[in-house]
Amino acid sequence: MKSTRKSAAPAGKNASPAAALESGKARLPAILALVWTASIVAALLLSGCPRFTVYYAVYALATLGLAAGELVFLDAIYRRGRPELFSAFKKFTGYGLVVHYVACSLPRVDWSNLLLIGSGRVVFLFSLSVVSLAIGLALFFSASRPSVYAALGLITREELEDRSLRRAHRNAKKKGPLGIILEWVDALAFAAIAVILVNIFIFQLYVVPSESMVPVFLSGDRPFTAKFLAGPRIPLTDWRLPFARLPKRGDVVTIANPRYPENHHVDLKKYLSQLVSMVTFTAVNIDKLPDGSPKADPLVKRIVGVPGEKLMMVDDVLYAKRAGDSGFAPVAADRAYSQVDLWKLPDAERAHIATIPIDQSIRTMLTAIDRRKNAADPAALGAALAATVSRIETELARDRPGVASFEARQLPRLNQLVVSARDSLVSGAQAGDQGGNALSRMGVGERDEDLPLTLALARSGRLRTELAAYGATPPALASGADAYTRGTRVFDLLIKTNLLARIERDLQLMASGATIENFLADKERSALETEAGDLLTYLRLYDFRNFPEFPAGSGYLGPHQYFAMGDNRYNSLDFRFKHERPGIRSLDGTDPSSILYVSNLEPFALDRRFIEGYALFRIWPPSRIGAIK
Repeated sequence: MKSTRKSAAPAGKNASPAAALESGKARLPAILALVWTASIVAALLLSGCPRFTVYYAVYALATLGLAAGELVFLDAIYRRGRPELFSAFKKFTGYGLVVHYVACSLPRVDWSNLLLIGSGRVVFLFSLSVVSLAIGLALFFSASRPSVYAALGLITREELEDRSLRRAHRNAKKKGPLGIILEWVDALAFAAIAVILVNIFIFQLYVVPSESMVPVFLSGDRPFTAKFLAGPRIPLTDWRLPFARLPKRGDVVTIANPRYPENHHVDLKKYLSQLVSMVTFTAVNIDKLPDGSPKADPLVKRIVGVPGEKLMMVDDVLYAKRAGDSGFAPVAADRAYSQVDLWKLPDAERAHIATIPIDQSIRTMLTAIDRRKNAADPAALGAALAATVSRIETELARDRPGVASFEARQLPRLNQLVVSARDSLVSGAQAGDQGGNALSRMGVGERDEDLPLTLALARSGRLRTELAAYGATPPALASGADAYTRGTRVFDLLIKTNLLARIERDLQLMASGATIENFLADKERSALETEAGDLLTYLRLYDFRNFPEFPAGSGYLGPHQYFAMGDNRYNSLDFRFKHERPGIRSLDGTDPSSILYVSNLEPFALDRRFIEGYALFRIWPPSRIGAIK
């Protein structure tokens, strides 16, 4: 190609512009540019179009625009003799690589989500993008070599051999306002791309949004997470690089929240959010739910179960078992990082914690019920429960007029909430609505809960039938039942025993002609109500302290499966709870009339593909900088 324009070559250059453009080093970027242009156009033609969508239109326009831009630059530099445009050509190519990779991914992802193409076609289309990317990178790096700039006559031979001279030459160039603006835009764009690549492949900073990992992380702490160790995900694909180190028990990891839907539209928003978060030093989070609330993503949890194990937790103690083991054994390492008594922390740490789930008095109560539960005989409790029901049925049959007399005398003085609750129980039982056993649905611990139930039992035959079912001896526990199964059976019976004891005491007081004041002053009834309150507190914490054998049955965690929990066991929505919204759960699944309570306990495995990195140390706040243990 002959130049038609005289070059303003720097002093000291020996070659003419035309000769420079004809040199091998100068021509190499042109050849690679033509090859890259051909590769991206060929990829567009080979991709096919099972359905024309806006994503395909973006891909086609981006490809044709990049190809046209490359040819325009080549024509200006090599045919019209304007080598001073070479730096702009290199920048255009560099940004074009990013644009093309994203643009060609969009229709592939969209078609895959719509099931218009299979996995083989996905691999083929991805391979086309990788080939184009590889050629483009070869072009970009060849165009960045100082020897090419020297061959084009853009720097002197002395500048070629001395980097400081090249830097001085760049700084000496006069830039107008537009040039300064473009330089800043270029710097910001390059920084954005670098940040995204660092976020995806090397490390990332996160803001811990909750207190689930107290005291390792307080709310607002910033952990440094190494992603290169955890097999970073290839952007806009379902593939990832191999793990440099597999997770082990005790590792603190960041996890892509598996409760949220997985698709590449979500990924695009997530990458943009990561960019904004990194650039603003985690101050801005744009990855939010439709209602505007921030997503709990990623999660920061600790690995407590590894492949080949099954787990169980009973009364704050984590147990594990492997195939061939005779039974579950406590996980000694878990005691080093599980936190259940935050009230024991030093004052300096406790002052920064917003929620302390329990205090010393609650711990004392939990320990007392634990001991009572573990010492109890389920069969004996079941027999005693049936005997109590029999006595209540006898009393109701014999002294129903006494209950009616109590109502006649005390009804005007009763709290209207008691009357309303009585009527609701009677009408609900008669209509048979809501399903299940009315007594099982009541729960424990509400003050005077037993009084409206006692009054309703005297009025409703259906409720008395449900009372008999409620107090029936549950099926015998299977031989070799584990500690969780036995513990839930006993706890279920303890709650039932308390409620029936309160009903029986109410009937005794009514038969004696007691007044409301007598009810309130009765020490036995007061003690039973206090016990009911303790049992309710115990029940509210039950799922944070216990979960059944997982995986259930003969299964164990698979080769790529782990189990993770927050260190702050009483304040962590982790892999014990598959769903955020609670439902109604039977306390003892083997008891047809078990106590029902609000729960979202449903353990589920952490698939390794959701692990994004290892949290290695805190970088903020300054007072808490340090390695994570």
